[in-house]
Amino acid sequence: MTTLPAKADISGKVVDDKGKPLPGASVSVKGQGKTVSTNDEGIFLLKDVQEPVTLIVSFIGYIRKEVEVVKNQQLVITLMEDVGQLNNVIVVGYDSKKQNELTSAVAVVSSAKLKDVTANNVGTMLQGKVAGLQVVNSSGAPGSVPEIRLRGVSSVNANQSPLVVVDGIIGGNYDPNDVASVTVLKDAGATALYGSQANAGVIIVNTKRATSGETNFEFKATSGFRTADFGKLDVMNSAELYDYQKEFYRDYIIGAADNSYKIDLIKFYSERPLSLLNQDYDWSKESFKAAPVNAFYLSASGSTEKNNYYVGASYYNEKGTFLNTGFQRINVRANSTYTFSKKLSVTNNINLSASIGKSYDYNDVYYSFLNLPWDNPYDANGKPIYVDGNSTFKWWSRDKINPIHTVKNSEHPYKGFDVNYDFGLNYNINSWLTFSSTNRGSAGFNKGKNYFSPLVAGTYHGTGFIDELNTLNYGVISNNLFKFNFQFGDHSITGLAGIALEAGQTEYSGASGKGLPEGLKVLNVVSNNQLVNGFTDKSYLQSGLSQVNYNYKSRYFLSGSFRVDGSSAFPEGNRYASFPSVSGAWLASNEDFLKNSNFIDNLKLRLSYGITGTQDIGSSRYLGLYSLTTQYNSLTGAVPYQLASPNLTWESKHQINAGIDIGLFKRVNLTVDVYRNNTKDLLLQVSQPLSVGFETKWENAGNVINKGIELGISSTNIKTTDFEWTTDFTINFNSNKLYGLPADIVKTGSWSISQIYRNGGNLYEFYMPKWLGIDSQTGAPVWEKLIYNEEGKAVATEKTLNYAEATTQESGSALPKYQGGFNNSLSYKGFNLRVSTYFNYGNKVFSNNLRFMMNDGHEPYYNQIRMPDGTKIWSGPGDTGATEPSPQNSANSTETSTRYLKDGSYFTIRNISFSYALPTSLVKKLHFKAITLGITADNVATFSNFLGQDPQTTISSGSFVTPGVSDFKYPNNRQYLFTANFNF
Repeated sequence: MTTLPAKADISGKVVDDKGKPLPGASVSVKGQGKTVSTNDEGIFLLKDVQEPVTLIVSFIGYIRKEVEVVKNQQLVITLMEDVGQLNNVIVVGYDSKKQNELTSAVAVVSSAKLKDVTANNVGTMLQGKVAGLQVVNSSGAPGSVPEIRLRGVSSVNANQSPLVVVDGIIGGNYDPNDVASVTVLKDAGATALYGSQANAGVIIVNTKRATSGETNFEFKATSGFRTADFGKLDVMNSAELYDYQKEFYRDYIIGAADNSYKIDLIKFYSERPLSLLNQDYDWSKESFKAAPVNAFYLSASGSTEKNNYYVGASYYNEKGTFLNTGFQRINVRANSTYTFSKKLSVTNNINLSASIGKSYDYNDVYYSFLNLPWDNPYDANGKPIYVDGNSTFKWWSRDKINPIHTVKNSEHPYKGFDVNYDFGLNYNINSWLTFSSTNRGSAGFNKGKNYFSPLVAGTYHGTGFIDELNTLNYGVISNNLFKFNFQFGDHSITGLAGIALEAGQTEYSGASGKGLPEGLKVLNVVSNNQLVNGFTDKSYLQSGLSQVNYNYKSRYFLSGSFRVDGSSAFPEGNRYASFPSVSGAWLASNEDFLKNSNFIDNLKLRLSYGITGTQDIGSSRYLGLYSLTTQYNSLTGAVPYQLASPNLTWESKHQINAGIDIGLFKRVNLTVDVYRNNTKDLLLQVSQPLSVGFETKWENAGNVINKGIELGISSTNIKTTDFEWTTDFTINFNSNKLYGLPADIVKTGSWSISQIYRNGGNLYEFYMPKWLGIDSQTGAPVWEKLIYNEEGKAVATEKTLNYAEATTQESGSALPKYQGGFNNSLSYKGFNLRVSTYFNYGNKVFSNNLRFMMNDGHEPYYNQIRMPDGTKIWSGPGDTGATEPSPQNSANSTETSTRYLKDGSYFTIRNISFSYALPTSLVKKLHFKAITLGITADNVATFSNFLGQDPQTTISSGSFVTPGVSDFKYPNNRQYLFTANFNF
């Protein structure tokens, strides 16, 4: 090779395998820190480069290339498309690996695939894009975030949301526009390094960094609107309700011999005058209206010889479809890495976020569905009417509540602010050893308020009510690791060892009271029922962690990790727990017998085993506690509150995973994983003997076994010079069973809807009487009664008309049997069309709305749902076609039973997006690098047999929520947006 002069200018061109230039490709000089990016023609120029010269050329989606420069050479550097993405660097745990080195179940979603959906959170964007990841949008309220479960639910009381890691540090805040990619870690081979916090999986969010030398700007503006999606919760109009209520006047007295079973129209018209047909007010359409959505994003990124930087600012504003609700958020992020020398680099990241919003009261949504169309909420002047039990005018709706008046005279505002500052240091001690320190300090403040004016009807009329809750949280995280990398011949050994420390504190304070003068909304004017509350919660976690990875000939891979966590949530003797993992892979496609295969370009077999744990049930569960909320002789008094559990220990999840990755014809990538997760020593509140004086006590008892299969397929179906069609398909089959429980545990949630935890049963399994329909002779509801033998085994069934005799039994789980997504992208020249879908099958949803909206005349002053075709109210003896009971003989028909337990399966067209990238020639004239215009539609259509609102229903358990129960939620929204994206 000819030696270059001491310093020289080097120029060249970077193209793809078809000879097309690659603008924005990164070209750097190995070992010298000089970096530039190619221009629109793919041309680059490096000045004053010292010999010898090796260039490193990279571009997103293409295989990185090193080129030795020869004197007087005409440089045209061709990059090959990275079809299999095997050379992509993936962030896993506390380190990163090339994709071909992975030994665990890991899924990566790029920024491009995420952002077909516009939302204020990444969770919504992930729906249907990762096998095994269940995303449930259980509320459409502004600012709400979805519930996320990875590979089902594996605990009864512990938090089941995956751990979120931002830029390598647990927790953190970010804006979706700042996200470069999301990595989902599924099995213990990948998650065990997070130990006690990774029981529900890990989602790693990587924010943007500069990809080229010169400063690049991006501006994106999005605007559109939302409409409420009521699903199949269609309420009756005035005429339909009028006709429906005639059934309440059918001549039928139970036990009478002279029933005619005809409708007494004379009595009906006297109590329901024909003039009602002239009043037809649609409450839901007045309470829920189309609402605007606007979002703006501006960023700048670039790099110099020493510094790499990214700055992004975003503003998101959505007005709620329900009256007086909304959410606004502003976010600023700055990422910077400064390279002092070949040995030392320092990273500084900061994220500032502030939000404000207006929430809502459940009762206002409730009455917006249930109030009758015969009532007009406005007076002659168009002002909301005040209604109560003493109103002189006729108000037909049952509870005499005008929610529009209540909304006008109440407020539910909230606000929040938080800051995250990350400091990272990377020091190359020598050629094989590096010290890495990543640290975060965070603080956040949130304030929520509920205010009811003295003008509202109901409980607070004449007094008003206000309550406030302030939350301050702050904490630090520090990860300090030594990382090593040995290369000798065909062998490679890498790994890390170090410590991780976490500490956090949350402080709560609040107050409430009544007796507010009209127009004043501050606490210091309340005159009665004053209440002050506040408490502090602290947590500490210290950990030691290590990992070793072995690679032989890029064919055989072995990885092992070990972590020890110490948590203040357990007694001193059980404070520490160990979380090991081991995983291995064979990249068969790198074997000689497959290297030159014409159709197999990737074949990898994977196997992993590991243990993760959980401590996430709240602090001090092992202590004997006293409540200081009572008084004795005007002094603070203490009463026993919680039994001590001195042997309480960690809940641990033992995971095994086997997988295969296959790439065919450089067009199809297939991933299959099978797994079995056994969560042992469940942290439960176990029933105690009556003599103890407490109903329950925290103990370790029982286990949950989760088993499943995941399948993911990505394919390039057609690819020509101008046209490309790609498809992504994911599906996950999952089941879970409970074992080792000391006894059946029946948990009763809201509205007396129970779920049972029993050995051999499922999680979130409904427990209620079975509805058998209608007795054709009497029109009365019928339930199932089980007949048991002497051993307590059910041997027969019979029908019963007595609800008290009906047998409470298992009736299906709120968790689906399988779920997944099917997504297609079609590109032609500058046009792109993407259609994303999601499906969910096999779960049960209790439609609690129906006990009010098909209530058989128990509440004649609630509006009713339009029933499906084939529905018929019983009209007389021998009516075998009746599906609904007689209003005159329907005792207990609205009590909890499988009558309201519905199939929650659904298929939804999640998103349709269409975009057009303007021609380069036009863009240049406008002095931009790229301009893309697009339109999107979200939640386009949902196909389901579910009767009620959207079948996407909460899968969380809490004081006021029960998994799988649909109960007048804030409806999800359809969204229609226009986006303009400018790069310059």
